Amino acid sequence: MTTMEDTFPKKYKHPLFSRYFTLCLGILVIAYMFFYIFTQVNLDTPTFRKVLPFIIILFAFDSVSRNLFTLNQITFKETDIHFSFLLKKKLVIKYEDLLKIEAFVTKKKYFSLYYKASERVVANPKETFDVESIEREIKKFSFPMSFANIIEILNLLKTMAPQMETDEFVGSVVIRK
Repeated sequence: MTTMEDTFPKKYKHPLFSRYFTLCLGILVIAYMFFYIFTQVNLDTPTFRKVLPFIIILFAFDSVSRNLFTLNQITFKETDIHFSFLLKKKLVIKYEDLLKIEAFVTKKKYFSLYYKASERVVANPKETFDVESIEREIKKFSFPMSFANIIEILNLLKTMAPQMETDEFVGSVVIRK
């Protein structure tokens, strides 16, 4: 029988085909719209045909930027969890630093994960500048509910960080052993 510790690192990825297909399609649409603007648009072109390519470029650029800067992979390791993106810096959080997870259902459905940030040394303003204190601020990271295998991810998060608080929704979804 294998335990959870035997199966680390555990990775959950956004489907690669849909991610790269959408990226390629968005880039091709942007390139074609620029080609269209430079070859087909002239002074005699109606205003609608002059403005439409820019609107299409705006929507295509939005799609490309969302795919480049949204969560791509979640990796569970023995001591920490890694949130990876295509173009943003990877976020690494130790399990003991996890404080709370909440679900937010608005126009966008997402989870907010609260954690203690890494330590930073700050001079204590009440004392002399020789005395330093360690300050750890609480940060918030949000990720979509639509991520692949989200129930398994939530259960693994709660298993690896039992001290983490959950709201009513997350508490009802997580299976406790």
